[in-house]
Amino acid sequence: MVVLTAFTGCSENDTSNGSSQTTSKSSDVQSSAVADKADFDSEEVEKNIKITPYIYDDVSTHYFVAVLKNNSNQACTLTIHLELIDKDDDVIDTETETINAFAPGTEVAVKFNHDKGDEEFARYEYTLLPKELTDYQCVTQDLDCKVSTDTDKATISVTNTGNLVAEYVQYTALFFQGDELVYADKDYVVDSDNEIKAGQTEKAESSCNKKFDSVKVYLNGSAY
Repeated sequence: MVVLTAFTGCSENDTSNGSSQTTSKSSDVQSSAVADKADFDSEEVEKNIKITPYIYDDVSTHYFVAVLKNNSNQACTLTIHLELIDKDDDVIDTETETINAFAPGTEVAVKFNHDKGDEEFARYEYTLLPKELTDYQCVTQDLDCKVSTDTDKATISVTNTGNLVAEYVQYTALFFQGDELVYADKDYVVDSDNEIKAGQTEKAESSCNKKFDSVKVYLNGSAY
């Protein structure tokens, strides 16, 4: 288990890999998305997950977004647990999200929110809990994503280049003005069966009412 702490004042516009992240060791990324179960090492996996955090606000909500990259050579199921902490070191909010199948060499983004009407937080801590992949298979390593932008939206096109049916594929689109994250949108890019079938392409549109000059899109999906 890895616990990482950051203060709101020093990470809002931080897109470097310096603060609030695990230390990553260089490793060869396997093309296979599933490592031998006998070889699974949760401590080695968590040490090789790189995190880039962002914070942005709208009228009523604080948002915390983390981009995670699996620099290990093993697939895993990853749970991210976030705690928001006030100036008196009391935990005022907790959020948890699980990535069912996190393939080696891939990146995913998770998004949490905190109502501004609630007690203000001074800092946050997040914990990474990787577990052996058992119920799912990885597919994101085989999803080819192309993004085109217009004034107020991004068009996301995802092609499944693998042999497995990718189910419930979500995109998280991060809209930037310079280095600052101004908006994050999350939704599905799937067909009427909630899938992207092998060899098929599905599209989605992500709208943004903030001024932006670049977009990064991260995918999250799995197969049984």
